Amino acid sequence: MNKNTSLVSFPFKVEDVDVFVNNIRTAASLPVVNEVLCVGAEKNECYKKAQKKVMQDPCLKDKNITFKVQERLGSKRPGKGDGMNTALKYFVENSNCRRIHFYDADIKNFSYKWVLESERSANMGFDVVRHYFPRARTDAMITWMITKTGFSILFPDSQLPFIEQPLGGELLMEKKVAEKLISDKDVIIQSDWGIDTIYTYKMIKNRFSMYEAYMSEGKSHSLYPGLDSLESMLYECFCVIYNLKDKKKKIKHIKHRIEHASSVSNEVEHKLGFDIQKTLLLLKQGWTEKQFELLEFFPGEVRDNMKKNKEIPIFDFMDDAAWYKTYKTMLENFVQGDKDWRKLIFKLWVARVLWYTTNVALKGYDFSFMHLYRMIDNYARVSKNVETNDTFQAPEV
Repeated sequence: MNKNTSLVSFPFKVEDVDVFVNNIRTAASLPVVNEVLCVGAEKNECYKKAQKKVMQDPCLKDKNITFKVQERLGSKRPGKGDGMNTALKYFVENSNCRRIHFYDADIKNFSYKWVLESERSANMGFDVVRHYFPRARTDAMITWMITKTGFSILFPDSQLPFIEQPLGGELLMEKKVAEKLISDKDVIIQSDWGIDTIYTYKMIKNRFSMYEAYMSEGKSHSLYPGLDSLESMLYECFCVIYNLKDKKKKIKHIKHRIEHASSVSNEVEHKLGFDIQKTLLLLKQGWTEKQFELLEFFPGEVRDNMKKNKEIPIFDFMDDAAWYKTYKTMLENFVQGDKDWRKLIFKLWVARVLWYTTNVALKGYDFSFMHLYRMIDNYARVSKNVETNDTFQAPEV
């Protein structure tokens, strides 16, 4: 086995089998790819059909393709984290390949470019290569409002807040990175959606160099039907940030390069992403007495307006400054495992997303991303200078 080759891993659960197998075929056709590892959440119909189709494909007859059910490695909800960690464990223990790639199995426009762009960047001496790509202006609201905001508050001096897509599932690691991650108990326990956040944090904390490669064609894949379907991901990503709050804040800078973004398709530029009217109803649903009690922790304007949501959706108060204060309050008072905290954080986030959508996103693609980047810059600046009473200045809307 050539030690200069790579292993490509596709974690999967329930996918379009034709899309999935086509992605396997694409990856396996590249000379640099020695093995394709498909890690299934369970041995369901998708797993069986995909495996059968691969075995019957004459183009894949002599290719090294492995199907494996993910191991139960973590202590959180069984999910994506177990799948990715199973792939890392397999790579470290069973493969002589130099690098491992991860790609979502449902990418409809997956091509050889994803793999070769990663390899090209890694060949420049980078330990980690992360892909990023153009997204709709209301997409990635967990990334911007939870992960990047949390990183900017907790680690304002580091590069963590400024990684383009810290929750992205398309990345490459050198073997030494995989070995470090899979031997870290903080990584192993993270069996749920929080795996991307902890991977990103540990990569920076351990000072692995990072290149962010831009894929201008974007990522065509299955989308979430609405914000309500993101509650688990939101909660599990926030829990990782919360658990990092007591970590040493000073993180040394790493070698980090971001490829300049270029063109954006008309489809991405003009897409809004979710149904605003349907989302408004999420602010009214499922209120409990305890959630009202928890609101007493929050600044008066946030507390009083959120209480009104039981009767009528209100979100026009949740601007950048209010969200910063809200997030800090969540970090200070959140109780992990408490279902009312989980529901309340979700409602607060929905209010924030609706404010951003109606006050910023409707003004256009370029304006929206200028605002988001400036928002994170401001959050990091204020967090860094909190002891000097630096004031918060929100971007103009």
